[in-house]
Amino acid sequence: MVDLGGTWRIAAATEGRRRTFHEFDFDDSGWATTPVPSHWAQGAAGGGADLASEESVLYRRRFEGPADAAAAPETGTGGTRWWLRIEGLAQQGDIWLDGSYLGHTDGYFVPHELEVTDQIGARSEHLLAIEATCRRFRDPDNRTTLTGALQDPELCGSDDMIVGGLWRPVRLRSSGTVAIRHARAICAEVHTSGDRGRGRSGGERTARLALRAVLDVPGGGAVSLRTRVAGTEHVHDHHAAVGENRVEWTVDVADPPLWWPHSLGDQRLCDLEMEALAGGEVHDRRRFRIGFRSVEMRRWVLHVNGERLFAKGANLLPTKPLLGTASPSEVADDIRAARNAGLDLVRPIAHIAREEFYDTADELGMLVWQDLPVRGVMSRGVVGEARRQAREAVDLLGHRPSVALWCAHDDPFPRTRRPSATPAAWSRLGPSWNRDVLDRRLGRVLSRCDGSRPVVSHTAVPPHFPSLEGTTSQLWFGLHGGRAADLAPRLARVPTMGQFVSAFGTPVRADQPEVVKTSVEILRRLKYRPTGGFLLHALADVGTGDGAGFGVLDWLRRPKPGWKALVEACRPVIVTADPLPAWVRGGDRLELAVHVVNDTRADLGDLRVHARVLGPDGVAVREQRWEGSAGADDCVLVGYIDADLPVGIAPGQLAVELTLTVGPESDQDPAVATNRYSTPII
Repeated sequence: MVDLGGTWRIAAATEGRRRTFHEFDFDDSGWATTPVPSHWAQGAAGGGADLASEESVLYRRRFEGPADAAAAPETGTGGTRWWLRIEGLAQQGDIWLDGSYLGHTDGYFVPHELEVTDQIGARSEHLLAIEATCRRFRDPDNRTTLTGALQDPELCGSDDMIVGGLWRPVRLRSSGTVAIRHARAICAEVHTSGDRGRGRSGGERTARLALRAVLDVPGGGAVSLRTRVAGTEHVHDHHAAVGENRVEWTVDVADPPLWWPHSLGDQRLCDLEMEALAGGEVHDRRRFRIGFRSVEMRRWVLHVNGERLFAKGANLLPTKPLLGTASPSEVADDIRAARNAGLDLVRPIAHIAREEFYDTADELGMLVWQDLPVRGVMSRGVVGEARRQAREAVDLLGHRPSVALWCAHDDPFPRTRRPSATPAAWSRLGPSWNRDVLDRRLGRVLSRCDGSRPVVSHTAVPPHFPSLEGTTSQLWFGLHGGRAADLAPRLARVPTMGQFVSAFGTPVRADQPEVVKTSVEILRRLKYRPTGGFLLHALADVGTGDGAGFGVLDWLRRPKPGWKALVEACRPVIVTADPLPAWVRGGDRLELAVHVVNDTRADLGDLRVHARVLGPDGVAVREQRWEGSAGADDCVLVGYIDADLPVGIAPGQLAVELTLTVGPESDQDPAVATNRYSTPII
């Protein structure tokens, strides 16, 4: 690889410059300079440039070609081909090399490769010229750019954000005569003969990889594709036609090491090498870091390697408003924070995240709910490009064991412009081109390209006739009036609203602890009956330091009031009671169900729960004890608190304290879990 990063010339695009800026002898001495990779909104040096508000800019970079352009040391062949690889250009680009137009790019996360063999061989000094375009966010109900959360003012806070730029490296790479233009590797299946249903033991284990390569073979003829992974070598022979060849094949791997989410097991990763051979020599190769695992979703419950998992998760906004400005460690730290909070699932909401995001998720065993960068009401003109980018997303992320499912479209509804008398759920049930046409097409593309993962067509679609099935729910109890505790009776009336919750929370710092604690406990109490999991909105703020975001961490990753509540509510074993009333008075009667939620894979025997109802003076009004057990990965009702409050009880705070211990009773039993609730006495 030849790195073409460093200092580039940059200027705002004008009609006059567009006509000639790509020519070799164009005078760019008056232009500003900028580092690549970067976003042009970060600023450029010199030339009086202020490009932050520009929608289209011009880049120029002079460079010396490879000294040994006629050889191919990386492949060992004599016929060298050269490729310009642009890892990430937001959002669209037109590319020239030495005055010759190479082609057009679209998709901020998509790596693009353009052949430059003739240009590299023709001279030693070269000029790379790029016109990059990123349109400003305009009509929220007719979105034309596939930047998703990156330019969504509801998520990232600005209508004027321009995220354009060469934000990932630009490189030259070489190949032999046969080149791999695109490659895909997916763990399609993990099978255990005689499996008893839990995926851990019993019989011989095999995994099947579904592989795909798009080969460029100028002369056609016999080509072999060789793969090596986990001690298995496989050669697939193909008689290539002249030009582009799409080749698909499978490889079975015996006794593969399994990759597990962190709460279920170890994260064992393997290197997969794919090579294209012709005439007995390697012409090109691709490498993947892969994990062997299966993932299914049954009734909105995730199953990994046959084991079900209640998904405790959070939505993740871009680490920084300009995605490329975050350091690798900052990106990785968001995944570490999610694991430290006891979460199993993260969702880069409405965007494809940085490479370091997925590397860390793979290594730490964090599952990823992966959205496409499609949000809100999209223009009909995006459908073709959206389908192409869906295929590119599978190529880019299909080998990642952490990526558990695909979601085609986030919140496919108009942005609220004025209060409406129509309840939101009913107003979202009519026919829609976005939901009924675009999302189905994108879902079919994802399912066809990657049949190994569940596909969710869209989020936030309520249950509706005739099937009374929806997708995920956004449950903003405690935000738009009312209390977070109102969630429980609502779900009792409409249980399908709780099958999977993709957003809840509040930006009000003082309200965060109650909203987070109450919502998580209610949803965990409904574990598998019917809730398969939840996603808090959001783990961390993005952009500004005003502290007004939904995150339980601020933009500097400092804990906000909701952080501790999230950590406590997401512990593997918790003891919970029904939410207390908004207030109580003397003579009232409390009837509260007490549950123990056990997310571990071990049974909890000799379980004891001690409940105390405390008056404002700290003296117990009522004490109760229960004994029993809680099965592995289960939620059990252990009893009911029933307490009559004294008629003359003084005003102040009423508290309910719960303590859970496990094992033979002794005087110094360590508490496995505790909990506390309070409400005013009036």
